Amino acid sequence: MLIKTELKQHFAILIAGIIFIAVVLFGLYWTYSSNQTIIKEQQLLLDGLSRTQASTIERRLSLAFTSTQLLAIEIEHHNDDFDGADDFDDFDEYSKHLMSFIEGISSLQLAPNGIIQRIFPLEGNEAAIGLDIFANSKYREAALQAIEEHKMIAIGPVSLVQGGTAVIGRSPVYLYRGTQREVFWGFASAIINLNDLLEPTRLKELEADGYQYNLTRKHLDTGKSLVFAQSEKPLSTPLATAQIHLPIGVWQINMSRDIHTRLESNFFAGAMLTLIVALLITIGFYAILIQPLRLSTLVREKTEELQRLAYNDPLTKLPNRRYLNDQLPALLKRNKKRRQISAFIYFDLDNFKRINDTIGHDVGDQVLEIVAQRLDSLCKDDDKVVRLGGDEFGIFLSNIANKQAAKEHAERILAYIHSPISLDTREFFLSTSLGIAMIPEHGNTLVSIMQNADMALYQAKQRGKNQSVFYSHDMKTTALDLVEAEEDLTKALQNNEFELYYQPQFDLNTKQIFGAEALIRWNHPTKGLIFPDQFIQLAENTGQIIKIGHWVLENGISYLARRREQGLPYILLHVNLSSQQLSDPNLATIVKALLYKYQVPAKWLGVEVTETSLLEDVSLAKALLQTLKDMGMCIAIDDFGTGYSSLGQLKNLPVNLLKVDRSFVMDLERDKADRKIVEAIIAMAHKLGIKVLAEGIETKEQWEMLTGFQCDFGQGYYVSRAVPEKDFNQAPPLY
Repeated sequence: MLIKTELKQHFAILIAGIIFIAVVLFGLYWTYSSNQTIIKEQQLLLDGLSRTQASTIERRLSLAFTSTQLLAIEIEHHNDDFDGADDFDDFDEYSKHLMSFIEGISSLQLAPNGIIQRIFPLEGNEAAIGLDIFANSKYREAALQAIEEHKMIAIGPVSLVQGGTAVIGRSPVYLYRGTQREVFWGFASAIINLNDLLEPTRLKELEADGYQYNLTRKHLDTGKSLVFAQSEKPLSTPLATAQIHLPIGVWQINMSRDIHTRLESNFFAGAMLTLIVALLITIGFYAILIQPLRLSTLVREKTEELQRLAYNDPLTKLPNRRYLNDQLPALLKRNKKRRQISAFIYFDLDNFKRINDTIGHDVGDQVLEIVAQRLDSLCKDDDKVVRLGGDEFGIFLSNIANKQAAKEHAERILAYIHSPISLDTREFFLSTSLGIAMIPEHGNTLVSIMQNADMALYQAKQRGKNQSVFYSHDMKTTALDLVEAEEDLTKALQNNEFELYYQPQFDLNTKQIFGAEALIRWNHPTKGLIFPDQFIQLAENTGQIIKIGHWVLENGISYLARRREQGLPYILLHVNLSSQQLSDPNLATIVKALLYKYQVPAKWLGVEVTETSLLEDVSLAKALLQTLKDMGMCIAIDDFGTGYSSLGQLKNLPVNLLKVDRSFVMDLERDKADRKIVEAIIAMAHKLGIKVLAEGIETKEQWEMLTGFQCDFGQGYYVSRAVPEKDFNQAPPLY
């Protein structure tokens, strides 16, 4: 086994070495190719720059050399007048004019018979007057060649006294050129300052950017290269050459740029990168080849860790729903074998969503952590507390004596949950509703136990929350009936089985009907007429109350439009809004769209909301009601006096009308307390500028007493029950 391991190690080292060498060779080749690419790119750039500069210099030098030819032509043209240089009276003016449009010329000279007699400008050039070109060995040979070949010559480079380098362009002048009388007159010369001539080019800028250059021509006799201008640094490689074709011959410009440092740096960086990459790849391959056992161990450890994470809730650290699904069947099987009684308690936190929505999810998470700790502290070692999701929890009581033991455990849960939770400077008071399923009495499979505990939980919430309920077989029947009722309610909207009834609202003083309350009725195909108290709660629980509320709004507004078309008198129609509608951010937009659709003024429509629905989210409800009131609608508080914090909230709400609950009106003739309450409500409302409507007026005595209390409006069976549209339209007004 040891030998086999050593062989594997040697094999891994061999493979790693081969990979290292291969990566190094590839990296070096890549670096070399990169340098070659840099050289080619630089060569192309230099070729373009040299051609551009050659073109610029050729144009400027050609023009400068042409000045001597122009001066020679001027003398030859006036050959009868010029016996000597002194006869050219306009020389200075002509030269000044010529130099003004040809750049780079330092001076122009006339040398009749080879002796310099005229110079422009003379200042600074006096020493050249009288110079015999033929007598000077420096210039004589070139001068004779120019005379013999009848062509312009260039002399230089010449160092100027005032500094810089110049080249002399010299053209022989002939009188009677091209005839038998042709005779040599002398020379016309131009001193061309190369520094001035090259100043407008980019050579200096390019030199500052790291380029090198020189401007040369070959000596006609010796063939030696003469340098007219060059950069401070000598030429290097890569090198580019471009020819400059001039009237006096061919010059050339050479340009280069020293990139050796860059190439060396690039090669060094590439080599280092190659070594690093090769080393890393080699180490990686070696680790893969030599450590399969460690990798296998790591995979196994990670798999176990993932399994632990899969079975635990990350927030509360409790087992989660997956744990329950996977482990509970085995626990049930074990308890069945031991004939043990167990129970499953399914519960959630009442109104926990309000904490998340109003205070924030961070605080909600902290509350859940504290609740989880409390629940875990209640349980024995064999019991399991599980977080099923959100604020839902489950507790599996593994071995209990009887139903009473489960009940006692549930009571401890209620007490622990209800204890205040302190976070920072705030205290939270929670309650919970629990559904209990006994095992095996109420099921012996996970699905049946969860379903039955869930039905028991639903019953606990229906009975007022903050309590525990055991599952019973009647609940399944009730649940089936509930499912059927939900299906019927859905079909009712689809089949248009709803109808609006209208109960008159009247002025107690003028005895005139001024409005009505729209009340929904359900014409069930088999059960007949169903009143709202039998299906509104179901609609709220199933979330269909929003659709039903929208139906009431649209049908109420369309009824007002029909009254206008039929010429019936104006009324104020009140419709009821549920708490879920008050939480709908699109409600105001929907109402505005419906009023526009049916062309009904907003002042014809009012809404009624209960105190209880307002308390679910006061700030949101206040904003919505203010928007509706600003549109011109009447805002009424229904069932006033039966909710909580009535007086405290009333002053902060945009209310036009208070509706005194019928429970305070029905015993007005006999109950002094009711009379005092009603009087106080009316007086308080009037102090706040709010009108009051009393509900449930059923007798003449109640009417008269309310009138005496200064109540504004009334509604009740004394005048009329809620009636269908046809009957309401035909009802005569009160007098």
